[in-house]
This record gives sequence, C-alpha cells and structure tokens, in this order.
Amino acid sequence: TGLLQCCDLKDIKLAYQLNKALEKGDNWKFLDMDRLNGYWSKFFSLLCMMEQIDVVLKWYKEMSFSLFYPTPKNMLDLLQALDAANQLEVIPSVW
Repeated sequence: TGLLQCCDLKDIKLAYQLNKALEKGDNWKFLDMDRLNGYWSKFFSLLCMMEQIDVVLKWYKEMSFSLFYPTPKNMLDLLQALDAANQLEVIPSVW
C-alpha cells in the first residue's frame, strides 16, 4: 500500500519515480489486480491534477483499458482537467 499512499502526497516527481520502479521488470506482479488498478487510478488522478493536459492525454491513451479501467472519479478528474485547459472539444475522442 506504500505505492498508493505516495499519490495522496500530491508529489508528482515521487509518483513518477514509483511508477518507473513499478514498471521495471516484473515488479508490477507484486500487486494483485485490485491494488494495481487502485494504484493506476490514483496515479491518473494525480496526473490530471498536476500535469499539463497534453501529458494527461498521452498517459490516458497509453493506460486506458490496457492497464486499468478508469473509475468514475478518474473520468471526472479528466473532464475537470480538460475544462481547466480549455480543451472541452477533446471530450468525444476520450469518451
């Protein structure tokens, strides 16, 4: 659960470091599917809050459905990020 708590700190640099460690080799296998999905959900919410919209969309396209199933909160976070970036016209392509 240490990976999940990092995202609550709202430290994007630390989240990227943990993500890099998680993706190295077979480290992701140490988390069961529920924890893995929980990790990706929190990581994505943090991206929506802290990153530029182009970075968020890049991660969304790479992560979406192949690595995690976005929760309703993830979708709300994405919509808020698109709204804040004045990019609402992108909604059809992410829906």
